[in-house]
Amino acid sequence: MKIEFTKKEYECLLDVLYIADWVMNAHKVEADPRTEAYKKLEQKIFSYAKDMGFENLVEYESDYKKYFPTRELEETGSAREFIEEFENDTFWEELTSRLADRDSARKVGGFENLSKLSFEDRAEIIWSFEEKYTSEFETRGLEGLSIISE
Repeated sequence: MKIEFTKKEYECLLDVLYIADWVMNAHKVEADPRTEAYKKLEQKIFSYAKDMGFENLVEYESDYKKYFPTRELEETGSAREFIEEFENDTFWEELTSRLADRDSARKVGGFENLSKLSFEDRAEIIWSFEEKYTSEFETRGLEGLSIISE
């Protein structure tokens, strides 16, 4: 099979690879063997960067015998924007969801009791807390959060 890309398509593909790699590896301290096949594919696609005129976005490091995204790919363009948007949205959604779950469990005497409720009753309790937190965070952001030490 042979696939041909225009320069613009190849540039988009580099962004997609960078975003995918960020999702799979950004918070990892050690290499994850589950990502090896993805890394091999990434290296294969990166190997065409010079031919496609994008040596400004991908460079070969002979010491490591690997291709790496350049700072230009990492810090500019749409990939960085998508990653930042995703991380920001994820932060607020996770914070809201986890606080709502915690407070819902507290309201009914624990997570075990919460799980025994019907879907409708559980959802109603959780959603009421989610609405409360969503409103608060939209209005005040992190200014509305405090840690209470006991």
